[in-house]
Amino acid sequence: MRLFRRSPRAPSTRVFFATDLHGSERCFRKWLNAAAAYEAQVLILGGDLTGKMLVPLVADGAGGHRGELHGEPVHARDGEELEELSRRIRMMGRYPMVLTAEEQAEIDADPAALDARFSAAMEDGLRAWVELADERLAGADVAVFTMLGNDDSPELADVLRGAQRSTYAEDGVVELPGGFEMASFGYSTPTPWHTPRELEEDELADRLDEVVGRLSDPSRAVFNLHCPPAGTHLDQAAKLDGDMRPVVDASGIVMTSVGSTAVRESIERHQPLLGLHGHVHESPGSERLGATLCVNPGSEYGDGVLRGAIVDLDAERGVARWQLVQG
Repeated sequence: MRLFRRSPRAPSTRVFFATDLHGSERCFRKWLNAAAAYEAQVLILGGDLTGKMLVPLVADGAGGHRGELHGEPVHARDGEELEELSRRIRMMGRYPMVLTAEEQAEIDADPAALDARFSAAMEDGLRAWVELADERLAGADVAVFTMLGNDDSPELADVLRGAQRSTYAEDGVVELPGGFEMASFGYSTPTPWHTPRELEEDELADRLDEVVGRLSDPSRAVFNLHCPPAGTHLDQAAKLDGDMRPVVDASGIVMTSVGSTAVRESIERHQPLLGLHGHVHESPGSERLGATLCVNPGSEYGDGVLRGAIVDLDAERGVARWQLVQG
């Protein structure tokens, strides 16, 4: 536990990094509390902030609302119960959608109406997070940085830019306490789900060159890149067949590399102090690529568990200490 106790010779900058919250309000609130809990000077939220699912709660004609959660029916009998059920849904990373029976029929008949509701829910949810962070971190002595991931709509960047207490890291190189620079990029390589922010490897490489080119000294910088480097412990996911089901052989589920070769090549070429990654929830861990420590804390947002990385940066030694944590 000495990692969390400062001493007279403590490193100059402690970073707490988490990623892939996917709308889980429970995880977001834990992230807000992490600066105080771990005595961090920097909070970084690495992308994929929005949720993946709407949960319709339809008026039942008797003053209540009914829906389905985890395949099981749910029922709120009055306004108080509806608010509590909606809160539970938000904590799990989903968006409650309160509807009349007529509205449900209209949405069923018009997929575009459902898309509009989903977009509005993501924007409203992210704006609520920004406002909560502005309030909770108003007096805290901590630098706060956010960015989008591949699963987030590009238009949502403006919501993050409107924050008073945090900086949208993808707008350019940012400086961390202690004089360290950080370059950030939230796009991924193509996925089977065709998410909003994907690039082919060659375009990803060009964009990374542009971002890294803004650094004064990449070898003394932090690379906050949502997609992990290919062929590492950080990018292993289940191989899928044509029906999007995991491939299984005699040894179990077949795993495959889903990271980016462009990210790996950029790290190997520039050798930053630290690589912060996410995207692949089931592959938490660390790996050194030359002099660079790369970490992916993973994600268990659906269970309300916040996984994160604590990293101490030292002006002389670079990465002095680090640890993956969860809670």
